[in-house]
Amino acid sequence: MNAIPIPVIPTGVRPSVLGWSNEVEEPAVRLQRQTACRPMALLVPVVVFLFWVVGAASAQDTPASDAGVQKELDNITTALVSQSVASIDILHMPDSIETRASVTPENLERWRDYRITISRVREWVGRNELVEAMKSTKVAPNSRMPDLRSAVIFYSSDGKRIGALYFGRYFGRYIGQFGDAEGGIGNTPVKFSGDLSAWLKQMIPSSLR
Repeated sequence: MNAIPIPVIPTGVRPSVLGWSNEVEEPAVRLQRQTACRPMALLVPVVVFLFWVVGAASAQDTPASDAGVQKELDNITTALVSQSVASIDILHMPDSIETRASVTPENLERWRDYRITISRVREWVGRNELVEAMKSTKVAPNSRMPDLRSAVIFYSSDGKRIGALYFGRYFGRYIGQFGDAEGGIGNTPVKFSGDLSAWLKQMIPSSLR
């Protein structure tokens, strides 16, 4: 697939026991069976207790996980506000393209059809609009990474990657009907709720979707 770089100028456009087969048992065997059941009787409440402890720990871990992915987005937003972000790449593959393998973050960056580059973000008139869209957006962990089609990648002035946001196919078409958009922050699957998906949709020309 050939990449089509689209320059954007800063002035407005960048994872049977104990069973029997007969009814006859030797006394010694019968005793062995009864003895074996006693530890099992003690084991059951222990196992139940362990399941309760693990379940309680998982319930306590969930908010931390939510906070973790939200913090990743907030860190990118802070970098944008503090003008640490020097350039932004918007990558996209049309929704209609079918692939033999699911489009992961790595595959999207290799296979993308289009790249829109905002080269001087500090002078870009659309920076404040993006900041507001990111501030309005809440993210939560998702159970799976969707089939991706779009990405927004943020770079510092020395070319180092600050962060990357990925969005699944059809997010633009159905965002108003079905709510949250699926995607990822880095390699972490998340759901986006807010204005960021709508911002990204308007940045990708309709002819490229």
